Amino acid sequence: MNTDIIDVRKTYDYLRKCQTHLVQSSEIATACVCQNLFKLDYPFGATRSDKDYLVANTVHDIMSICMSGPILENWHSGLENYEKVTKKIVMESSEIVNTIIKDTLDIARRENRFVEDTFELQVNDIYNGLIMGMTRRLMKKHERPSRVLTEVTITNIKDHHEGRIDAILEYSNGYGLLDWKSYDLSNTISGREKWQLIANTLLANFRYRRNEDDWTGHNFSCIIHNSGVYFPKTETTRKEVERIKANRKFAHMVLCGERVRVQRPKFCPVCDKGLEGSKECLFYQRDARLAYEGKLPAQYEKMTKQFFAKRYAILKERAETHLHKHVVYSLICKHGEEEALRRLEKIGILCRGFSFDFDIDEKVIFSRADDNIPLEPRRIVRIIGMEEGKSILSCINEQASVMEVRNNKITLSFRSKIAVRRAKRQLFHLPIILLRDELNLTRSMLRPIHQFHKLAADVLIPAELLV
Repeated sequence: MNTDIIDVRKTYDYLRKCQTHLVQSSEIATACVCQNLFKLDYPFGATRSDKDYLVANTVHDIMSICMSGPILENWHSGLENYEKVTKKIVMESSEIVNTIIKDTLDIARRENRFVEDTFELQVNDIYNGLIMGMTRRLMKKHERPSRVLTEVTITNIKDHHEGRIDAILEYSNGYGLLDWKSYDLSNTISGREKWQLIANTLLANFRYRRNEDDWTGHNFSCIIHNSGVYFPKTETTRKEVERIKANRKFAHMVLCGERVRVQRPKFCPVCDKGLEGSKECLFYQRDARLAYEGKLPAQYEKMTKQFFAKRYAILKERAETHLHKHVVYSLICKHGEEEALRRLEKIGILCRGFSFDFDIDEKVIFSRADDNIPLEPRRIVRIIGMEEGKSILSCINEQASVMEVRNNKITLSFRSKIAVRRAKRQLFHLPIILLRDELNLTRSMLRPIHQFHKLAADVLIPAELLV
């Protein structure tokens, strides 16, 4: 057998015995050194809430398209009459907004999801508020960027960190990072919002300097919300970095199933702020208290042990979803990027040399010079646009599934028409790599266990103990 293939297979075998977990920026922002870990969704499966995020997701889709279109085209730094510019951007983006709303409603109906009567009004109100915030604060303070990238997933294997950044503004001397929120932040910015922003800024440092601690390319980071923008002070950002890294290390150890020394945090984003998920927090707090006092019914206690065993088994499977990325990183460290990609291509982990042909709704057709495409239907792939000077796992990318492979053409299905539209703007003109990937189904697998856990408590724990 070829030594290149043996090398890649040995790398896979070795990494399967290791921990290949990555911590998301959203998890870092909500992790706390608390024995209940309620806001770190994965370990116990406690979801943030039953809230439908259809409105928020639609606004994010709209912003991801409009940023490099009407917003960038009408960017005027230092302007005073921001209301006029706001109206112009809203007017010029109305077709984009209406199209995305229509596509979202079509998908919601096909999936039989409940849609509020005020859905369209809510989306337009939030979008108008975000544009108002940008024109009034961001454009007034900062120059027009040379390029805007949106919904960029960046993976930093070395520091076990991954995140999806809403928007990056590129300048000749560095970058600016945007994080837009679809809910009202007019009164206060909580630690959760600030921590996620800073966590994503570390990823941006990694993308542009290959070192999360190199701040030489960082111009600013901010949170865009209804009619306003929050710019954390430089000293605040630097001060919070160590907290972010501590949260990331804690979350990674928990995901790896390690025993972590816990304590009541000085600030808890659930208990101290009464945010979403606090009812789940109280549920597990009560469970822990009753277990400590020896008051849990034997049958219920046995069931909860089984629930937790299953949860950590699912977490072990979760690590597999990042295995391909770890292999890529490991081989690049060992052989250099070009040689690593050559070896991975030889064994069929990735394919190169694709060019964009055309798209139909969520489907995109690529072709290459030969018909040797080692990918099968239903495989999940990450489409990576190779950018000069950027590490492969921090380049512009989107996820899709393989629909059909025929001769020298491959048909991919994207998450939505908006994902295709975004990729056509910022990805398809680059040299394309298709890297094998996996779906992360951890949340959907843990949700029913969490629900069964609560149901078992309602049935088996005496009512007087539930108070």
